[in-house]
Amino acid sequence: MGMETKRTEAKPGVGLRVRRATLRDLERLTHQRRGMWEDMGVKDSGLLDVADRDYKRWVRAEMAKGRVIGWIVETCEGLAGGGCLWLRPSQPRPKPRGTIEPYLFSMFTEPKFRGKGVASRILDQAIKWCRRRGYKRLLLHASTKGRRLYKEYGFERTWEMRLELG
Repeated sequence: MGMETKRTEAKPGVGLRVRRATLRDLERLTHQRRGMWEDMGVKDSGLLDVADRDYKRWVRAEMAKGRVIGWIVETCEGLAGGGCLWLRPSQPRPKPRGTIEPYLFSMFTEPKFRGKGVASRILDQAIKWCRRRGYKRLLLHASTKGRRLYKEYGFERTWEMRLELG
């Protein structure tokens, strides 16, 4: 199915406003990233604290270089969610061509806003952003909670293997 999506727009969300994240949003992006890991079962606060510091340093540098693009979803009540796109380097290959792969990451919706179209809004923005720039593929790793939404958009499960080396 490629970049064609079954869904073409987000669920209606009353009062949801999507905007591009800036470096001023670093604390919000870090908060959301931590929430994502906590939702996936990482509960060690010391480990999360170290990851937060590393993430903040990395995302600041990548945003400054234009390699990370983020979106924030807000309501009159405050932060509802967000997500980021990383233009990660890739090796040349026959299909798709190019050495940059857009990768969606750090998708998170605050618990009280779940089921209201927050993640769909971010996904819509990321897909539009990629299409406007001619990218032919969007990659991500889906948590158990996010798989249904991504499948609705036409994402296909792929096979990746990993070996922990120590």
